[in-house]
Amino acid sequence: MDKVKLSTANIVILASGAVILIASFLPFYKASSGSGSVNAWSSGNFLIATLPALLGVLMGVEVALVAFASGVKLPERLLGLSWTQVHLVFGFQAAIMMLAFLIRSTGYGASRGIGLYLMLLAAIGLLVGAVLRMQEKPAGATPPPTAS
Repeated sequence: MDKVKLSTANIVILASGAVILIASFLPFYKASSGSGSVNAWSSGNFLIATLPALLGVLMGVEVALVAFASGVKLPERLLGLSWTQVHLVFGFQAAIMMLAFLIRSTGYGASRGIGLYLMLLAAIGLLVGAVLRMQEKPAGATPPPTAS
């Protein structure tokens, strides 16, 4: 059995994808009266707040399939974009959306919950992982010749 070697970028994406999914089930907003909280999957937040979590899961699944699933062959490009470009777009979208949730008014005296903060950190991690992927050498690339 071949040993799987994940790059730093892919490890960051896998970890951030897992954290953003778990954090989406934690309190996103809390009522100031302490009477309850809502998470990213609650009816008022569904899809708009779950999109960053779904993007993180998709990024993590792609990395996991390529690294761990033998016999799975993904297409080289998705809608004309390389997988690294797809990761960059998804990571940027997730980070921007979570930053928007951070700076917007919560309204009705609600406060931000731990789920929002953890999702924000994980979304930033997804973007960092995507940028790190851009800086990696492609597999099988030969280094440039050195001057002697």
